[in-house]
Amino acid sequence: MGADESVASHIARLLRNADAGTVRRLEDAARQQTFCRRDVLHARGIQVPPFVVLDGHVMYRRVVETGQVRAALIAGPGYLGGLRSISDPDGDALYELVALTDGTWATWDPRLVRELALQDAGLAVGFLDLSTEFAMVLNVRLDEQSFASARQRMAAILTRYGEAIFDTRHPVAQRADLAAMIGTSRVMMYRTLRGLETDGLVKRHHGGGISIVDYEGLVRLIQVAAPEGAPAL
Repeated sequence: MGADESVASHIARLLRNADAGTVRRLEDAARQQTFCRRDVLHARGIQVPPFVVLDGHVMYRRVVETGQVRAALIAGPGYLGGLRSISDPDGDALYELVALTDGTWATWDPRLVRELALQDAGLAVGFLDLSTEFAMVLNVRLDEQSFASARQRMAAILTRYGEAIFDTRHPVAQRADLAAMIGTSRVMMYRTLRGLETDGLVKRHHGGGISIVDYEGLVRLIQVAAPEGAPAL
């Protein structure tokens, strides 16, 4: 799924039960915008509108009262988010949306999307299914944060995102993002990463890259596994 995939093809794939006319209306109403690495696409406190990532990677994050950054998930091409705004467009958002790479996204007016969902049951059920998947992802994340150590959380993040996000010549995410994703300080993150490297599980590279040396070894560290069939986010 790359930048050349149209808004309509993403919508048709994600919302298979939506009427063809509804898909066309969504395609016509989409506002496509490019973004640059580290751009804040949507600020905390303002509800994120319905959107689909066409190209690039984005991250949900927030700064907690202690000043530490928390990251909920990373999403890439084909991810459809902002579903809460369809039912509560004026609600406050806890997370901001930040670009990890250059890319393109499409957004919609949540009130228009709600109107279309009221007219098209297939679209409404599709949104319900996506919301259920998202809730499953967040439950797994909460389990990881509540019951796993920093070492186990890092193993989970690296096995989930490592190849696409960190194991590149120019990593999509920075090591500071890794600290946010496992919910620790940078000091603890570096200590944990060095421990994994010492144990021969990963290898750090100049410029911020992280290669997985022993994937199965990392998997064995994970305490909370994703449920079978859970979306890979």
